[in-house]
Order: sequence, then C-alpha cells, then structure tokens
Amino acid sequence: MTAKRLGKDLASTTQLAVTNSLAHRGWEVTIVAPKGSASQQSSLSNALDKDESRSKHAFFEVRRSRKPGLGWLTFGSNLKKMLPGVINEGDFDVALVEWQAVAGSHKALTQFNIPWLIVDRSPPVFRSIVGRLQWFEYRRAYKLASKNGVAGSVPKSQALAEWNRRHKRIIEPVIILEAGVDVSRFKPSNFNGKPTIIHHGQLDKERKIMRLVNIGSLIAARGIDFKMRIAGSGNCLTELQKTATQHEWLEVLGPLPSEQIPQFLSSGHVALFPLPDGEIWRLASPLKVREWAAAGLPMILSNITPHKSIGDRSWVKLVEHNAPLEEWANQVEELLNADLVSIGRMARIDAENEFDWQQTTESLHLKLTELAGL
Repeated sequence: MTAKRLGKDLASTTQLAVTNSLAHRGWEVTIVAPKGSASQQSSLSNALDKDESRSKHAFFEVRRSRKPGLGWLTFGSNLKKMLPGVINEGDFDVALVEWQAVAGSHKALTQFNIPWLIVDRSPPVFRSIVGRLQWFEYRRAYKLASKNGVAGSVPKSQALAEWNRRHKRIIEPVIILEAGVDVSRFKPSNFNGKPTIIHHGQLDKERKIMRLVNIGSLIAARGIDFKMRIAGSGNCLTELQKTATQHEWLEVLGPLPSEQIPQFLSSGHVALFPLPDGEIWRLASPLKVREWAAAGLPMILSNITPHKSIGDRSWVKLVEHNAPLEEWANQVEELLNADLVSIGRMARIDAENEFDWQQTTESLHLKLTELAGL
C-alpha cells in the first residue's frame, strides 16, 4: 500500500521495481494506491506486465485529492473505507504498508489478522505548512504501527534506521531495503558525440539544483565544448527552463516517463549531483546514483552520507558539499579528459553485481517468507 501516484511520481519507480522483484520470486502482488492519468496508468500497466510469464499483479485504486495538504488526508480516509473489501476479495499472507498508508490500513489488517511491515522510503522533505502536516502524519504512523502489532519496519537506508532509533520510534526488527535498479533496462553509454553532463531527478530549490547551472557556466567560461542535459520535475523546473534559453550548452527536458530515462542517461558522459548536506538527504538511499551506474556513467557527487555509502569506487569522485564551485568544475573537466569507457565499464559491472533489485530485495523477501509461514 502506497500513497504515491503510480505511473506519475518519480518515487513510484521504487514501488514498481520492488513489486516486480517480489513477483519474480513467486509472490502474487496486489497494489493499493492512487493512480495517475490514463497515459500514466498505461505506463504503469506496461511496467507491471512486462514479464507476464513469471508475475501476477492486481491493482486497486484509492482516491487521493490533488490539492496540496489534502492528499494524505483523503488517501487515508478512502483507504480505510475500501481496504476491508479488497482483503475480502483476496487471499493475503502479508502486507507492506508505506507510512502514509498506516492510518487507513492498520484496523483492517488487525481485523483480518494479516501480518504487516511499515515501509519508510523517506520522511517528509519540506518544512512548509503542508510539510508540518506531513510530519504530524509521519510521527503518528510510527505510533499507530507500534500500538497495532506491526511485525517490523523497512527503512530505505541504515542511516534512516539509526535516525529513527535516536528519535525513539524505531520498530524492530529492521529490514533495510536499499534503493536498487533494474540493470537490464539500462544500456551503457557509448560516450560518442559532444561531452555531455547529465542530471535526472527532483529539481527542487531545497536540493540547490541551480548549482548545476552555475557549475556549467564556469566550465563554459573555460572554453570547453560540452552540453548539460537536465531532466525531472520540481519547484525549480520553470527557472531552469528560463535559464536554458540563455545558454546554448544547457538543455532542460522536464519530467520523463520512466521508460525514457535509460535512453536519456545513455546520452551522457558524466553525471553530476552537488546535493547539499541537509538532514533529510543524509537519510537517503542513492537511487539515482545506482541508476547512473547501471548506465555506465562516471559521476561527481557531494561527499555526504548517502553518496559515501556507495563505497570507494573508481567511477565516483566525491567533492565536499560546500566546496567552491571552481572545485566542482575542476573535477568535471578532469573526468571529461579521463578514459570514460574504462571507468564506465566498472560502474556497470558494480551495478550488475551489487545494485540490481534482485540483490537489494533479498532480505525483504526472506522476512516476508517468514511472516507468511512459507
């Protein structure tokens, strides 16, 4: 159960990937979530049905308001009404419940004696009025889970588990579900054409995303012939698009359907992510970094906890998050002059061996098997 609009939200790729990974292991998965537009739902169906011979899925829609601040309220209320009927129609052994769905689901799960795990892909990011409402719901979800027989928690990183432990809301046992990647979807970059810097993800001011443009301007001032391609959605998208009209080297594409992301990444030579060192980012699991590795992209990242968690890799250059932009530009220039083919090949090999969803979901699969008594 998730409050993400599957087929629309960038973060929904995780839910879809976990669903397919579990289905490939023999689980029959029922998704209970809001849905996007007809075209987005078509993309969702394609993602779920890409391997019909090995997987079975069902989808139940929960209505969710699109008005800011009302989404989680309406989602929880509608989930509470419809879930008993969904459970009555199926034969369920265990449930995965994202924290946004706990308030609307815990009573039905208890009533039907279904063991469940609370899934935490991220605490609320923003500190606005809407963000404060989400923080209230986040804390409430953990309290409700603790009081209503939850069987454990599934945070996205060890850092997030430790953070919740410090705030005395951790729920044991903890099953870490690191961000993974479906490596087979990605074709490694061939590094042909004009040197291209790539970034894909949430384009928010909280992530200081305009630093990408500032770094690009420094590189352009050095007379280097390159291109920077940025894709994603967020509160900086409009500003980025306006800025792109002023620079020939900058291209801003906006949000991309998930099936177009691998092709977008394969057009790049180097990935760049100067993420700041905010508390929320320290708790993250570096999904984008793993996707970039699957595309065989060398990368330059800020030296913060989630990026350091990748380990010492030949294809990663870490720069202090508050370093002068000149230092970032220096690292980009140095990497563009390196043997990108060899470096990218190592990134791809590591992605195949360590970052595929089949590896990252193994602990979760074992715990679900235990809870289901299989």
